[in-house]
Amino acid sequence: MAVLLLVACGPGKKLQNANSQIVALNTQVASLNTQITTQNSKLSENDQQIKKLQAENQQLSKDAEACNTVKEAIKQRMDNLNKSLEAHGTSMEAIRQKAESALAYLNDAGFNITYQYGLIHINMPDQSMFSSGSTKLNEKGRQAISVVADVLNEYSGIKAIVIGYADTVKVHGKGAIKDNWSLSTERANTIVRLMIRTYKVDPKKLTAAGKSKYSPIADNSTEEGKALNRRTEIILDPEFHRIWELTEPKP
Repeated sequence: MAVLLLVACGPGKKLQNANSQIVALNTQVASLNTQITTQNSKLSENDQQIKKLQAENQQLSKDAEACNTVKEAIKQRMDNLNKSLEAHGTSMEAIRQKAESALAYLNDAGFNITYQYGLIHINMPDQSMFSSGSTKLNEKGRQAISVVADVLNEYSGIKAIVIGYADTVKVHGKGAIKDNWSLSTERANTIVRLMIRTYKVDPKKLTAAGKSKYSPIADNSTEEGKALNRRTEIILDPEFHRIWELTEPKP
């Protein structure tokens, strides 16, 4: 009983110091608890970010696998396409070489043959095909068209698109030729009619179109540029969409 009284009646300064220390420790504990809570929150956010990245990584892996599958499928279809082309006797390279060889004697006339995206483009300058403002083919033009007609008749899977082009000089024509639209279109029509009537090309294989002055390949502000823009283009199309159908896997 005496001991308890001594403690209770001990120096007040020591008790105050002890209480101050307790308060300080409690403040530190609260601060540490706040820091722990903050760190736990950051850890939780990091865990979520890690899970998100893992999910994205899994999706990317799936996408990469799908991409490889698609690439392999495309490669397989391209192999099948090449086999189908060979089976149908429709080698575009062979056709290009045949057309170039047949038109070689007309090289001085400016005819040009290119191979782009599976299509053969035969570019024919108008000065080697038509008189100015006319839709009547000259002899050199008729010879060139006969070469294209031979190719179409020899290869059953090939179609042709004939496109007329003009420069920016206004046409003061007569009859059906009212402007550059009608001039470019009617020149294409003239070529298509010649192929059908004279060279017996199947009309179903032919398309005629006119682009007027709206697809220039050179500057229309110069005479040289205008001459290049006045042209006829014949595009040989192997109907790849039909050949693609042959490469589709059967159900």
